[in-house]
Amino acid sequence: MAADMHCHTTRSDGSDSPEYVIRLAKQLGLSALAITDHDTYAADCDAEGMGQKLGIRVINGVECSTFDRARDHKVHILCYNIKHRDAVDGLLSRITRNRADASLAMLEKVSKYYPITEDMVMEGVSSSGFFGKQHIILALMKAGYTNEMYGELYHKLFNRRTGTCYVPVNQVDSLEAMSYLRESGGVIVMAHPSVYHSITTMSDLIRAGIHGIELYHPRNTQEHMAIIRQAAADNGLLLTGGTDFHGYFTEEIQRHPLGAFTTTDEMLARFDELSAKLN
Repeated sequence: MAADMHCHTTRSDGSDSPEYVIRLAKQLGLSALAITDHDTYAADCDAEGMGQKLGIRVINGVECSTFDRARDHKVHILCYNIKHRDAVDGLLSRITRNRADASLAMLEKVSKYYPITEDMVMEGVSSSGFFGKQHIILALMKAGYTNEMYGELYHKLFNRRTGTCYVPVNQVDSLEAMSYLRESGGVIVMAHPSVYHSITTMSDLIRAGIHGIELYHPRNTQEHMAIIRQAAADNGLLLTGGTDFHGYFTEEIQRHPLGAFTTTDEMLARFDELSAKLN
């Protein structure tokens, strides 16, 4: 039975509620689903109850948004089954706050060109506190200025190098984030090394203590997958898989249905064994 270990909901930048995603996973016949919203585990309570109701295993998780300053690129790190949330609450709050500060600055710029207000944008922000560029685009979609999340308008406004309204986020360093994640008692997995060219950071994260690497992902290249397999074999690491599901808030290059990329039964068993040992 397949386990999709990477999924987002409306608690961060997904288009669908936790309840909807879990129902979808059940309909698809998945044995397990990990909800890994960006920098928040706000979906946990709803997800756990819904999973029990429907008879599908829901694994608690979070995807930390970090940055490799030496190489100038983003690095995302998944952490599952966190036992000591107090170890990472401050880290996640800082990441969320920094993103919100940048998003408010971007919204101020966007509002000079389009008739949207902070109140209009905040209607799409969940109680988790995650506020990003996606919510500005959602307001523009509702106002009729675009019909897609990551289309021409998104890149015109928010391209990191050419966007007319882009404001950089004060990102947390990847290795600093690892120091907190190691204290959480959770299983730490590097997400999608091909994305953001973060494959070059993989060796640093291995030395910093990750437990696994996401192998099966829509945007991991065949070349990188070979490197990942070798690194996992050399260091005794888990190999996980996940669709990185965002519903219809997904770029065309990554658009796949839930369950398209999964973790093998063997690796899920190893994951459970490791999770039980961590404290």
